[in-house]
Amino acid sequence: MFANLTNSFKNVVGKIRYKDDINALKKATTELKKALLKSDVHHKTTKELISKVELLTKQAGIGQDSFLKALRDSLTDILTTNGNQGFV
Repeated sequence: MFANLTNSFKNVVGKIRYKDDINALKKATTELKKALLKSDVHHKTTKELISKVELLTKQAGIGQDSFLKALRDSLTDILTTNGNQGFV
């Protein structure tokens, strides 16, 4: 499962260029969504993650670095949620 996600993340990042391109961001988030759902990530978690990644990437300016930072920060945020969710 983690190998598939790793490969999918690499493919997604490759879709983002270094310039502002909203279409590339949409393609990347669509592929990311498919990869997460295929790996049995809950649909609500996937939707929340995609929304956060899109928002943070747009705020920082669309590019590979901002997309990676947004993805990393969003994953960290979801995985460290207090309460009944998360792993911490």
